[in-house]
Amino acid sequence: MPQETLILGLNPAWQRLFFLDKFTLGEVHRIAKVEEYASGKGINCGRVLRHLGGTPVLMHFLGADNGSRIFDELSADGIKQAPVWIHEPTRICTTIVSDGESTELIEPSPKLAVGENADFIQTLNNFWPTTQCVALCGSFPRSFDVSLINSLDFTGKRVFIDAINNIDAWLEKGVELLKINKLEYSELLDRLGIPQVKSSPQFWKMTAMAVLERLPIRNLVITDEEAPVRAFRFVEKKFQSLQIQPPEIQVKNNVGAGDSFFAGWLYADAQGMSFEQCLVKATAVSVARCEVDRPWKLDLARVAELESSLAPTLEKTGD
Repeated sequence: MPQETLILGLNPAWQRLFFLDKFTLGEVHRIAKVEEYASGKGINCGRVLRHLGGTPVLMHFLGADNGSRIFDELSADGIKQAPVWIHEPTRICTTIVSDGESTELIEPSPKLAVGENADFIQTLNNFWPTTQCVALCGSFPRSFDVSLINSLDFTGKRVFIDAINNIDAWLEKGVELLKINKLEYSELLDRLGIPQVKSSPQFWKMTAMAVLERLPIRNLVITDEEAPVRAFRFVEKKFQSLQIQPPEIQVKNNVGAGDSFFAGWLYADAQGMSFEQCLVKATAVSVARCEVDRPWKLDLARVAELESSLAPTLEKTGD
């Protein structure tokens, strides 16, 4: 049986997707098609990981009718869940898709009660002793007691992060992967006090080296929509830098592209693939996701095709 991956996707959403031929601010629109389904970074990651052949265990806060819908939908898909039931309703994320572009309207996350924080750590402790692979996806709900997870013992855990806020204590303990986008990378550099001279041709090398020298991050990956994906690490004190350019495609829906990238990396890592192979696999999964209407409907044959075409384009950008 494949090793389980505990996904902490603590801020899920019920997704409402509006498809329009054209979206103009201030105008009245008649929606061509509406879809609704369970969403959020952890859910998107978990669904794609399972579709690829992984074994996710999804832990999340669920509340009221939206929470019940999410639980039932994921259960029907065969995804193992460890829900923490809360009083406030799970938020709704409304996304307007028009001409290949997406506009997201995200409700505030639910506010947790003190007892619900206690329920969370009790549930987590049921899994933590036997969990070897942990993936933290996205933000936390309001009033979440971050100290509950900051105090966890990471001994024997392989930790993967796709988040930026309230993760400093995790990064200081050491993680296998930090996957963030370009804006989040800029925020991280600000927090670390690392100068950002973006006009410098050495910007990526100098800043990534500084981050990896300060924090025990094994692999650092920065995504930037259609721009190259950049990956950095130290191997035997030698700095390595790679980048890969996603191909131009006809985008059907790019919501959750970063979550799919993260799932692709988790799957590749679990299969024992190399740093380079993980980067290629994750990029292929992310691109294939954008060609379909929902994150978990990606075509695995298309993923394999993209891997074959992307592998020769992997570029070493610095040593």
